[in-house]
Amino acid sequence: MIEKVSDLKLFKRIVELGSLSAAAGDMGISPGSASLRLAAMERSVGATLFRRTTRQMHLTPAGEEFLELASNVLNDLAAFDEHISREKRELSGVIKVTAPVDLGRNYIAPSLDRFVESNPGISVDLVCTDRVADLTERGIDIAVRYGALMDSSLRIRRISSNKRIPVASPEYVACMGVPEHPKDLAGHDCMLLSSLGDKNDSWTFVENAKALTLRVNGSRATNDGEVLRRWALEGKGIALKSAWDVAEDINYGRLVPLLIGFCPPNVDLQLVFPPLARQPTKVRRLADHLVRELKILDKCLETISLAPHYLNKEESSQS
Repeated sequence: MIEKVSDLKLFKRIVELGSLSAAAGDMGISPGSASLRLAAMERSVGATLFRRTTRQMHLTPAGEEFLELASNVLNDLAAFDEHISREKRELSGVIKVTAPVDLGRNYIAPSLDRFVESNPGISVDLVCTDRVADLTERGIDIAVRYGALMDSSLRIRRISSNKRIPVASPEYVACMGVPEHPKDLAGHDCMLLSSLGDKNDSWTFVENAKALTLRVNGSRATNDGEVLRRWALEGKGIALKSAWDVAEDINYGRLVPLLIGFCPPNVDLQLVFPPLARQPTKVRRLADHLVRELKILDKCLETISLAPHYLNKEESSQS
């Protein structure tokens, strides 16, 4: 089997120059080395490729067939090299990305780090905010967002699913008890994620396939999801958090999921793009990278101990 592309190039150069020694000189190898490589090619294909005379080399019928094959392979390789080179040239410049604060900090930023390391011509500008920004006005190339879109002109690409769940520390639960129904939250300290002056104090659940929205109260509110998580870890109260943001905390027992049977259905996480006719190559490549890496987040919902068996453990340990 022909193992080297350089052998195909040598063969084609012999045809073009009509001389083995001339082809050898053109490729910077000795005539003896070129002769050995040609003999190896002929043994590999099981046929004589040239008729040799004192002055020139002429293709045999087998050689003519082999020339067509070699030319096609070399042309395909040249086209592929050009494609890769063009993509490398296009993979340069700044890509602006926006994502929710917790998701951006915990998942998007590390993923962008890996993309930049693999594509040194790229630089990224990551805006972590829980506010919905106008992509065109802010010059954003990719937005990572939850749920349905208000602007139908935007292009979307689904990544995964997520859900929001109430969580609290084991210490808080041991002290204040576990709410068994959303209405029990009236007796708990529910910490809020505020936005632009809105305390977002209405939490929605599902009961008997119908939405159940309740107004909750608490002693703390913040516009920073990480601060909210920290308060929950410190036992300050109950926080409504994205499952992805607290997956590790739940799996390691630092937080307890609550009211799982009443949580709304999963919502989609998606990449959102401005309404451009064609996305730049660098944006498409980053989108592929993010989708590939963030698909693993689906496992968060599979591995989190969402069943409320924490109580059973506590009760059995006390009995």
